[in-house]
Amino acid sequence: MGRERVAVYIDGFNLYHAIDELDKPHLKWVNVRKLAALLLKPKTQQLVAVRYFSALGNHFSGTPKVHRLIRHREYIRALEAKGVDVRLGNFAKRDLMYAGGPRYRAKWRRYEEKQTDVGIAVHLVHDAHCGLFDRALVVSLDTDMVPAFRIMKEAFPEKPVVCVAPPRRSHHRDIQILGVELENIKVSQLEKALFGARVISKGNCVARRPSAYCPP
Repeated sequence: MGRERVAVYIDGFNLYHAIDELDKPHLKWVNVRKLAALLLKPKTQQLVAVRYFSALGNHFSGTPKVHRLIRHREYIRALEAKGVDVRLGNFAKRDLMYAGGPRYRAKWRRYEEKQTDVGIAVHLVHDAHCGLFDRALVVSLDTDMVPAFRIMKEAFPEKPVVCVAPPRRSHHRDIQILGVELENIKVSQLEKALFGARVISKGNCVARRPSAYCPP
């Protein structure tokens, strides 16, 4: 009998914000394909796909925060060079207003990431239907994934789904009560999975580590 085929689905911002809270910026330069491999049992499992879901903050263009967009583009180039399937959603603008009585009104604009959760859910179920994997790991704690987990348990009970928590984050109770398997990413695994200063593909440098992500 061959090794169990495992596909890994990663909510990019879910992982990013968890790493950001560690106050260790160099860990953001993580090779998620290598990280995914570290979550497997090499003797009995094999990695067949790593899908990374995120969105580019194009609204940062022409603003003092454009460096965020530049770093993200560099990171995506690094991931794609290592065989990660990157799926990008978008940011939708939302205008908000607050009225604090007749004399005070405030209006501001907020950008919200869209399509990541539904993207993961659709690809998870589609890949299961196509027979891509025997087991799926989903790196996300978003409760919007609950319906997808339920569908997987009902339609593909022979294909376990594992909910993987980003470092130092806890699984939400709504996910725990589903009965899916639970795992956690360790900080030490992030340390082992970092890209180097330069990312090489086919003999060429395709991405360079941003200065903000240099190790201490």
